[in-house]
Amino acid sequence: MRKRDWSGTDLARNAGISPSTILRALNQPDYEYVFSQRTLEKIARGAGEPLPAHLRDYATDVDAPSGSHPTKWGWQSSSHPYRLIEVRSVSALPVSSHSRVKVPKAEVVPAPFQLEDDETAFAFRNPDETLGLWFRPRALMFATKARDPSGGDLVMLTGKDGRTRVRLLLGINESGLSLSRSMPVKEDEKVDFDEIGDIAVIVEVMTD
Repeated sequence: MRKRDWSGTDLARNAGISPSTILRALNQPDYEYVFSQRTLEKIARGAGEPLPAHLRDYATDVDAPSGSHPTKWGWQSSSHPYRLIEVRSVSALPVSSHSRVKVPKAEVVPAPFQLEDDETAFAFRNPDETLGLWFRPRALMFATKARDPSGGDLVMLTGKDGRTRVRLLLGINESGLSLSRSMPVKEDEKVDFDEIGDIAVIVEVMTD
């Protein structure tokens, strides 16, 4: 609600539920009613956000819709399942310095609402502290390659050496990319096209 400057009534209308359902929970600190998974999913979709992890883990499955099935994320509707995407392993270090420890199972997370149909979308964790004043290290970031980046975009940039950076793209010209890694914004980094291994536009940032 804070992110979108919504009232409780705005959220309820977008979720397709009664405003009183939301307002009672917001206005009564000792409110004891536990929302069903169906209601939680309506609220999440109405807000355009994935269901938070702590609610997926502990929400009641009362009134789970027919055709649903339990998953590690909670009850998932067969008619509108959450799309799960893998979290890429990236590092601010060159490939030669990457950890050799193998993670037994890749982390997966629900895609944000606006990326559910984007087959190019992926997630990763902010690899360094360069933009610490904007985004803390290890914050979960969602990126897309469905469009080319342009000035003003926050981008994930991986060099051919395997080193990944998160930067604000100031502009593109014939010589390469003009980037900022500071506040206030200023051009403090340039990257030639032939140094780029991968680039994507960051469209959502989530903190744990």
